[in-house]
Amino acid sequence: MAITEDEYGTERGISWYVSRRVDVAASDLPSAQLPTTVTGAGGVTLTILEPIFVDDAQYRSFSGVLSFPGILPGKLRVEVDLNPYSSHFGEVGLRPARHAPRLLVSAERYFDGAWSVLDAIAAELSAAHDAPGQAPGAGRAA
Repeated sequence: MAITEDEYGTERGISWYVSRRVDVAASDLPSAQLPTTVTGAGGVTLTILEPIFVDDAQYRSFSGVLSFPGILPGKLRVEVDLNPYSSHFGEVGLRPARHAPRLLVSAERYFDGAWSVLDAIAAELSAAHDAPGQAPGAGRAA
């Protein structure tokens, strides 16, 4: 966890966990397959490796590597979670596996990259669970 100061000089912790809601019903999560590799904006790539935690196939956590391109390329080991958000939605989340980003992966670079790959995963999972020719989420029970 990082520490930052607010406008009053009070130190506050910042969570490194980022997540996105996905348009996949909780009942469909056990059959949802995360892509093994996904590329976000700016060429940031997430490679999902082996599962590290599975609970009744609804709460799943995987190890992965977030790779940053550029003049100073960097890699960061991460954990990727796929969990129910509500009965109608799932959630995909990402956090550093061992320690906060540092050196070649700044906080800004980490958050920008994490958001972009999560957007790509959410779009892919939502599209995979919609019928062809149907708008995302159409036909689901309310």
